[in-house]
Amino acid sequence: MEEITGTPSQNPNPQTSDLSSADRWLLRVRGDVQVEIVDDQGRRIGPYIEREDREEGLRVGWFRQKREDEGEEGRHLRQNQTLPSIFEVSIPGASYKPERTFTSVLLTQPGMYTCKFLGRSPSAVDIYLTGFNATTRLDTIYFHSVPISERSFAQFAYSTYDPPVNLVLTLQDEARREDIPPTAILNPRESQDTLPPRTTISLKGEQVIISATDNPDGSGVLQTYYTTDAQTFSVYSAPFLLPAEAKIVMAFSIDRNGNREYPGAVLPVLGLSATHLVFTSTVGDQHIAPQVVYIMNLDPIPVTGPLEWVASTNIQWLTVEKKEGRTPDLMTLSVDRGHLKPGTYTGNVVVRSPTPGVVYAERIVSVVLEIRADQEASSPGTIG
Repeated sequence: MEEITGTPSQNPNPQTSDLSSADRWLLRVRGDVQVEIVDDQGRRIGPYIEREDREEGLRVGWFRQKREDEGEEGRHLRQNQTLPSIFEVSIPGASYKPERTFTSVLLTQPGMYTCKFLGRSPSAVDIYLTGFNATTRLDTIYFHSVPISERSFAQFAYSTYDPPVNLVLTLQDEARREDIPPTAILNPRESQDTLPPRTTISLKGEQVIISATDNPDGSGVLQTYYTTDAQTFSVYSAPFLLPAEAKIVMAFSIDRNGNREYPGAVLPVLGLSATHLVFTSTVGDQHIAPQVVYIMNLDPIPVTGPLEWVASTNIQWLTVEKKEGRTPDLMTLSVDRGHLKPGTYTGNVVVRSPTPGVVYAERIVSVVLEIRADQEASSPGTIG
């Protein structure tokens, strides 16, 4: 598709769109959906669709074979095997560029258009509609992260003769129907923003504070997300307490034009395979089995790399073999009971990471040695 350029104009009301002077309309869709556009005369853009009832709106299947009648109205475009193999573009002056995760359609004729977005798999879909005229790029109507599954669809109707001031997208499946307003109305400068925001994380004690800023000419930060386990992501709204089971502290932001930061700000977490060790022995034992502690970066993605670590202890009867290294690594703890009398002895091994930005950069392994006075066979060491 040819690049569309023009001198930006400004919408005096940023809450509504101003596309009344447009003579071209560019629809861009990001997400795993099928895009279909039908005008008021029944002409359409999109893949050939096999279905019992087109008005039902739910996809049934694709025609995989090329039509024999090449003189039929419309153009037939061959694609790779991961996409439907036949496409129809029967709306005059329109061009269609389908891809797996990004589809664009350029309309150059005025009309009444129904734009449908049918899910192929669960996907968070971004939809952009931008107007242009001969000299000017106009506003962009943007719907962010519309949740469309393989059994749902979304659509909106757009008349270029009487452009709606407040366009509404309707999301529908077998069980529900929901009207979704635009996430943002972007002016020409904002809609050409290609740089994502920048997110930072700071720790104040056990409190996590996240902030995000967009570039000076950007569209502005829309939302910031965070996670402490790389599985559940939440929208950040206020500082929160760092959970004891955190594996990572990660935050990223999205701006009002859909530019997504990745991976964003990420802090690694120092982890140990055990934080409590028990050695048991009897007076007659000559040997106590050593125990191993694995030292690791808990980052499950991973994006933060190895962590430096050092270990120290003031326990006289405990030997720490390998006192420094880089994760993933291990240290071996051995007991020399020497002339210790029966009883219970305790102490700590401190493992620290000097790597900047590490969460829980100091971990403590509590060690217990139990020496029994009887002559029973010594029990093997256990990890608690």
